[in-house]
Amino acid sequence: MFAKTGRYTTFEVEHYQFRRILRSFLINFKYRGLLPTMLGTVAGATRKSKLPILQDYLFHRQSGLKDWLDIGGLIDQKDLDVPEENRGSGLRYEATSEYELRYVLESLKIPYPSYNFIDYGSGKGIAQAIAAEYPFNAVTGIEYSRKLHLIAERNIEEVKRRGKAVCRDVTSQCGDAMAHELPNMPHVIYLFNSFGADILKVVLDRITTDLAGIKQPIYLLYNNPMQQETVEEHGFFHLIAKPMGGKWRVYSS
Repeated sequence: MFAKTGRYTTFEVEHYQFRRILRSFLINFKYRGLLPTMLGTVAGATRKSKLPILQDYLFHRQSGLKDWLDIGGLIDQKDLDVPEENRGSGLRYEATSEYELRYVLESLKIPYPSYNFIDYGSGKGIAQAIAAEYPFNAVTGIEYSRKLHLIAERNIEEVKRRGKAVCRDVTSQCGDAMAHELPNMPHVIYLFNSFGADILKVVLDRITTDLAGIKQPIYLLYNNPMQQETVEEHGFFHLIAKPMGGKWRVYSS
């Protein structure tokens, strides 16, 4: 129970799952209230007993956005419009947990208007939809797959249409993370195991160059950090927290 494990060894970093479940319980209670949290607990218990009921209430499936945004599902890379030569370093699409991201963002205690938020490998744009509800200077997603980028654009427009966006500059860009130039200002950078070590090294070099001279901390929020050694060996960021039992790693410059 207290050992580091990964539910899906190919796709999920080893972490303390008991700590993650406990933190998920507290986070869901904070953002969703008692009843959905209790239903999520029951759903998790019945799933393990192989008598699954209430599976839509599982903590990782609960989201206030899922009912009106196209954000769900797992999409394997082979089903995306990614050129064959680029498939070795890109990974599958999986939606971010809304409440985990909110918890980690709010734990930073930063002046949001002084920061840009960027998501590398932004998929359908759920992280942008969440970050848009905070008063960041700008919220940007970079996605290589045009198929996912177009879905993200529709989701962002829906967030704006419903008046949910506090940030006024929310965009999705279809492009290569390695070539994206960052404006020289403080950033919160989000990665959800977006790509392998080869691309990550180039992206980290680009971040280091583009954000040189910034005095305020630059934050890297790394969800499912399968390439954490690459980040730590690079040297620009240092580890400051391991929330969700180590399922996330939070770094600062």
